[in-house]
Amino acid sequence: MTRVLVVADDLTGANDTGVQFALAGWHTTLRIGARRAAPPPAGHATAVSTDSRALDHRDAAAATRAAVAAEQPAPGDHLYLKTDSTLRGSVPAQIAGALAAAPDDAVVVLAPAYPAMGRTVHDGRLLVHGESVTLSPAGRDPVTPVTSDLLTELVPGAVPVPVAPTAAAWARAIEAASRHGAVVAADAGTDAELARLAEAIVLLGPRAIPAGSAGLAAPLAALWRADRGTPPAPAAPPAARRPLVLVSSHHQVARDQVAAAERTDSTLTVLRTTTDALLRGETPVPAAGDGPVVLLSPDERARPGHSAPLAAALADHAATLLAGADRPFDAVVLVGGDGAEAFLDAVGAHGIAVRGTLLEGVPDGRVAGGPRDGLTVVTKAGGFGDETTLTQLLRALRGPTRTETSR
Repeated sequence: MTRVLVVADDLTGANDTGVQFALAGWHTTLRIGARRAAPPPAGHATAVSTDSRALDHRDAAAATRAAVAAEQPAPGDHLYLKTDSTLRGSVPAQIAGALAAAPDDAVVVLAPAYPAMGRTVHDGRLLVHGESVTLSPAGRDPVTPVTSDLLTELVPGAVPVPVAPTAAAWARAIEAASRHGAVVAADAGTDAELARLAEAIVLLGPRAIPAGSAGLAAPLAALWRADRGTPPAPAAPPAARRPLVLVSSHHQVARDQVAAAERTDSTLTVLRTTTDALLRGETPVPAAGDGPVVLLSPDERARPGHSAPLAAALADHAATLLAGADRPFDAVVLVGGDGAEAFLDAVGAHGIAVRGTLLEGVPDGRVAGGPRDGLTVVTKAGGFGDETTLTQLLRALRGPTRTETSR
């Protein structure tokens, strides 16, 4: 049996793509940093983060190539390159790194579409809820803003390919386009079209390297597992009454979600601090209470260039809160890739044992390794969802109330 390797540009992306394989029945682990567990056996999916979204071209390409090479994939194993669904950051370099680690005849099939999250590609243009990606929050990202909606400009040298009526026709079109370049950029606007594209990738065989969001990963996970029988029943969803929410993302969407949750839930506490205070180690602590606690990073837009130190300081403080709280936290919610990876490092974990999803694009699992081994952990990309997503997430974690159960 084969293995799957997901290489992503940040940790939340690695997890929301890895979970597609967990849902299809693959034993799935998200692994971070140098704390490696034993190499996974055949039939497993492993997701890793290169933390390369904000790196320059040379470093991002090298990080991606190294991540692939470290797994020593066998000829029959599958590689999935997870890019940001809005193509923020160093996507061309990530693709270059994957190609450098692949056979000479490899072709990257780039399909960032994720219709369930409003991301579609029409006539080679990347749209968010029907409008140019440049008009979405991704166009105003404080670290890696997207300045064009043309895939051929976002990934120079990519050859556009429109939607085809059948998987076989799409495979032929990709094959023809690959004669003009090693990267083919595919249109897709619906889940059915992504499923058809996934079939075309399978028809192309090992030389095709899929690259995109969790949207394309879902049908591929099922197709790649087709020879392994019926997937096992999914594990029960987690339940937590007092989660600690670590928001390291500086995306405005994430901050609007915190504000909405604060207005909606009177038991929720938001701990705010400043950049200088956080970097000095002067961190707030929650008052007595039983509700969720949100640890919110200072706004990076006011002091650009501090993302990594802020994420590390915030993660260290979250680890301290978990260890010393009078009223224990029974889950952690990680919003933003930088803080998610920093948190897992701060608690000595080697990754996450992925379970499933609480909401679309919001995976959950258990901390793997370290003193917090087994703790429920939920990850969410900062820019994912609408204003209500964090509120819905916290409600889903709590499970049905006694009133709801009695109906």
